[in-house]
Amino acid sequence: MPDRYARMLDLAVEVMSAEAPESVWPLLTGELLTALDGELIVVKEVPWTPEQGSVVIRSPRPLPEAGVDDDSVQAHIRSGYPFIDRYGASSDWTPQSAARVVGTRTWQNSPTADALRQAFGTRHVFGLPLPERGPHVSGFLVHRSGGDFSRHDERYGARVQPLLKAATAHRALLTALRTSSGSDHRRQANQALAAPLTPRETNVLHLLATGLTAEVIGRRLGISPRTVHKHLNALYRKLGAADRLSAVLRAQDAGLLTGSAVGHRGPGVADTPSR
Repeated sequence: MPDRYARMLDLAVEVMSAEAPESVWPLLTGELLTALDGELIVVKEVPWTPEQGSVVIRSPRPLPEAGVDDDSVQAHIRSGYPFIDRYGASSDWTPQSAARVVGTRTWQNSPTADALRQAFGTRHVFGLPLPERGPHVSGFLVHRSGGDFSRHDERYGARVQPLLKAATAHRALLTALRTSSGSDHRRQANQALAAPLTPRETNVLHLLATGLTAEVIGRRLGISPRTVHKHLNALYRKLGAADRLSAVLRAQDAGLLTGSAVGHRGPGVADTPSR
């Protein structure tokens, strides 16, 4: 069986080849549970308060409904203890277990640990935040009932963080594309073409409209620049365009792009590094 670092590369290919946003979380969470010997994983992508915020729990085994639906258990999860004080107040995104953050005795005697033990039978939680600044912390919480997570697990978590961040951005892009291109109007516009665009060509078109180069588009979609150029040639042919600018303009005229989908930069201008 391939080790977890080799599987990480396979996961990157699978995720960046995904064309449906709902397929991304199962790929990521399934691999994280396998690699970290977890029994359940909590996905955090929205702001939480103890009183509100969606708690997404994934597990390969059925979970007790009483635990999943218990308001007090969800409140403990949303409190973010003990990770919120570590990741929410600093720029140190090092993945660590709850026991490592506050000490084994403090964690095991905490109300949160007690609530999770009673609800799910788990004893340890591993915080795997996405390394990005923002108004709230996003990431994953891996739970297990055996021994605490090791330094080796922490090193794995640190190595997989860039992939998780890229996969999350890819999922957001797929969701945005579905929202912008999934309406009846755009679906009809696409079907009205002599040769409708494929989902991948639609992805390339939307990224092209923001002014990205073929190299950057390739990195976003997990494909080579050569493959991007093949999709561009197909776009030009189907849209009856001679170059990038005319392709974007014809796509707008055909109703395949909205004005908000087009970036302020001209096609072909690369992203500048963020600071």
